Amino acid sequence: MARKERIGELDLIRAFAFLAVVYQHVIGVYIREPGLTEQVSIIYGMLFHLLKFAVPAFIFITGLVLFYNYSEKVNYISFTRKRITEILVPYGIWSVVYLYLMEKPLGEGAAFVWNVSKNFLTGTSSYHLWFVVMIFQFYLLYPFWQKVFELFRRFVTSRFRLIVALGVTGLIYGGLMWFSARYIPAHGFRFDMNWLDTYFIKYRDRNAFYYFYYFLFGGLVAFSLPAFRAILKKYWQWIIASVAVLYAVIGYELFRDSGQGQININVATSLKPSMFLYTMACLLAVYALCLWMSKKQSKWTHWLGLLGKYSYGAYLIHALILTYLMKLLRELQLFHTGVWGSMVAFVLCSILSFAISYGLGKVPFGSLLVGAAEKKTKKIPSSQKEWQNAG
Repeated sequence: MARKERIGELDLIRAFAFLAVVYQHVIGVYIREPGLTEQVSIIYGMLFHLLKFAVPAFIFITGLVLFYNYSEKVNYISFTRKRITEILVPYGIWSVVYLYLMEKPLGEGAAFVWNVSKNFLTGTSSYHLWFVVMIFQFYLLYPFWQKVFELFRRFVTSRFRLIVALGVTGLIYGGLMWFSARYIPAHGFRFDMNWLDTYFIKYRDRNAFYYFYYFLFGGLVAFSLPAFRAILKKYWQWIIASVAVLYAVIGYELFRDSGQGQININVATSLKPSMFLYTMACLLAVYALCLWMSKKQSKWTHWLGLLGKYSYGAYLIHALILTYLMKLLRELQLFHTGVWGSMVAFVLCSILSFAISYGLGKVPFGSLLVGAAEKKTKKIPSSQKEWQNAG
């Protein structure tokens, strides 16, 4: 299969999503520093909320790229083998690194095998690796998602039907978010079958089905890319306004649900209805921004695009960099507290993570550590099929 032209704005979105993830994790460190004032914790909470689009953005991109490049039936074995090499192998190597360096107690003998396997399967070798476990499920079940999307496409024969399909699917997904954020905690809901309870309740934050809307929305964009770009250009002001309104709504929820005292950023989960609406608005806004930036030739777009290409390796590495960076800053008693200190740590962690990912990607077999960042591209054939009805 001939590889299609790389969609330029996607590398920029990856870069912004990666940077957002890094600063969220920096905030997670700084908000726990002793002596934090209520005012500073509020600033951290507001910034944390602002950046919550990051994980859904990666899922959206995954759906877009997969449906864009694999719109027809795939050879499942070769398709899966490629993803194991590019995603699971680096993940496995870095999982071992984190288990070793963080000195997590693993036991001996059978207990050791069980604990290592559990860490690998659940993404708990480090706090950020859950994302890889979640995102890989979309690759593993891609033929299933293709069938779901095909049913969606068959139904959508007009613009009105497209709006209905998006609305109904959105209501279903919003109901799932309510179930996750409200019903389960309030009623202590559990499944009798252990595997169902583990997958759909205990580890629902890394269950791909709890993020399906972003993935399928990416697929929709893949089949209607010119129309989607035109909509963003036409309605960008309304998109920005919706982001502002929804940001105020989730901000109110943050204050309400944190209770008295300092802000509880655990309230800012992606798996709740209000955050779903805010995230969708953010995705549209970020895409519109990156679409505009992709038309500009500058050093900023060049470096951000490069960061986007090496974002997977940088993502795997950044938690390790942040851990040792904070040890150094605390030892030096420099920039280890306060909002400005968090921004310095964010910049240093982002640069170092990218630099290491880029360097490893250039050495022989470096893709085993950071994934395949640089890929050859071919121009899109003029006869490429479009989903005209989605426009």
